[in-house]
Amino acid sequence: MARLKDWINLGKTTVSSLRTSDVTDLYSTEWPETQKMLIADHREEIDAEPRCFKRWLRIASAVLYGLAQRLAPHRRVIFLVAWIVFFFSSFSRFDGRTWQLSLAPIVAFLAMTFLLALELIDKLKYRDELELARDLQAGLIPKNPPQTAHFEIAAFNVIANTVGGDIYDFIELADGRVAILFGDASGHGMAAGLVMAVAHAAFRTQLDIDPSADAIVASLNRILCRTGGSRSFFSCCYVLLAPDGTFSATFAGHPPLLKIGRDGRVIERIGRGSYPLGVKTGLRWEPIAGALEKGERLLFHSDGLTEARNPTGREFGDVYVEAICGWHPGEPAAGTVDSLVSEWKFFIGRKPPEDDMSIVAVVAR
Repeated sequence: MARLKDWINLGKTTVSSLRTSDVTDLYSTEWPETQKMLIADHREEIDAEPRCFKRWLRIASAVLYGLAQRLAPHRRVIFLVAWIVFFFSSFSRFDGRTWQLSLAPIVAFLAMTFLLALELIDKLKYRDELELARDLQAGLIPKNPPQTAHFEIAAFNVIANTVGGDIYDFIELADGRVAILFGDASGHGMAAGLVMAVAHAAFRTQLDIDPSADAIVASLNRILCRTGGSRSFFSCCYVLLAPDGTFSATFAGHPPLLKIGRDGRVIERIGRGSYPLGVKTGLRWEPIAGALEKGERLLFHSDGLTEARNPTGREFGDVYVEAICGWHPGEPAAGTVDSLVSEWKFFIGRKPPEDDMSIVAVVAR
């Protein structure tokens, strides 16, 4: 419960931070922009009305309609009920012949509606910016992974908020090798999305210079340390696959990579605990050598899969992931991903995902 002292401090802060320009901008800038957005659907009718009073009525009606239209259905009902209560409460006194109109509730309610309109449009502007960021980010994640003569690749990604922090990318090099970056920025939302975009740009740039694991990881870490904040960490796994199935894998704070045999059993958990990128310059991450035989696969996943919780609070877990991979041995890469995604969706039920979730499967042909 907020105490009286809290309200007094809030009042002092409000008065001290209030500027004359804030008040003038409210009338000259904020409200005209809000009104323009709310009446956009009825602009032509309003401009065509020659009489001032009727034009004002049309504007008032269009503003209320635009405000109600942008509310969710259940909030729209509350808004309607509030207006009905306001209308009847405004006629507060009856002198025996007529109802008398009380101006106080009218002024108060219109002021609250005015504030609601300003706040709603601010939220919509912010939402539009997030949706633009989401669309730009979606272009960074390949929708159709490349299929080479030696490797079959499938992937899935879903974000918890409008903007996500997971990233995967696949680049087939001129010599037939395939470079795979699979990463997860700390947290989720806009901040994680920005870290993810920086890492993706650094990865693509460094690939043209030197695709080796040491060069890629060092470059990403250097750039993230320079551009990120104190909490802008990026855990990732970088794998460079050769056409003969040999590969080098480098892990920076990322969950182990699963190497799965032709029988569906996990042969090896590749990777060990290490610092994520963006923590400190000068750190080194040692690559791990390995090889894939025909029919074997590598499974990448973010912690959004294993740490997903069902409505009772139970975690999806590593054991369940490994069990699902063994259900249909020999299936294509897309089948492995689809099985995991289907079980994950069934597990969380109607709950929205709490974290971004990504899966990649690579099968040696």
